[in-house]
Amino acid sequence: MSDVARVFVAIGVMAILIALYIGSYVLNKRTKKPEGCKDFASSCSGCAVTSCSHNPLKEE
Repeated sequence: MSDVARVFVAIGVMAILIALYIGSYVLNKRTKKPEGCKDFASSCSGCAVTSCSHNPLKEE
């Protein structure tokens, strides 16, 4: 296989991966929250995990 063909195959594979990522992101955003799903963020009092987005120290 020539070098040009390898470049096009690599670009094609990357384009497919990016399209799959964007497609799954959009479909996930459109999905509604299931019934009975609890919201634990409001009852979070904080813990040692500082990287958590619900940690009270992250609130501005």
